[in-house]
Amino acid sequence: MPKLSVSQAAKAFNVSRPTLQKALRDGTISGERIRKGSQDVWQIDQSELARLYQPRGNLPAVDTAKDLAPEQGLAVLKSSDIEDLSAKHAKELEAIRAELDQVRVQKDEVERDRIQAERELAAAQAVAEERKRMLDDVMKLLPKPEETAPAPGWWAKWFGGRRAS
Repeated sequence: MPKLSVSQAAKAFNVSRPTLQKALRDGTISGERIRKGSQDVWQIDQSELARLYQPRGNLPAVDTAKDLAPEQGLAVLKSSDIEDLSAKHAKELEAIRAELDQVRVQKDEVERDRIQAERELAAAQAVAEERKRMLDDVMKLLPKPEETAPAPGWWAKWFGGRRAS
């Protein structure tokens, strides 16, 4: 929707300028502060005003080309420009959709790999548990080792088995 200055809004909605300026200051309505020359000018969307105030008859037609300052970086688009932008955005949208499809395929592959890895891990853990159980059973069958004297240390070969005093 076109934006109105405070003066245009006051006329269109039959509200005083001070009332509108107060509403802008306290945040009751939102607007955009734009620098025109050495002054700040408020631009208020008509829908913001219609939220609180009743419009007075027909709203004034706003000539965007005249009312918008060139330093704002806004320009009036011709229909051919809009069609060009439309075609450009349609191509970009298709490219994004194709990329999204590729990402979805990759995600599905990663998910399948994750599920396969989880299955392999579960199988490996089951085998390890079974082998541990079997090893414990074999260990129970082995006789306990006899208590023997410890083997002589390195000193035995130097001192002939006698301890040095």
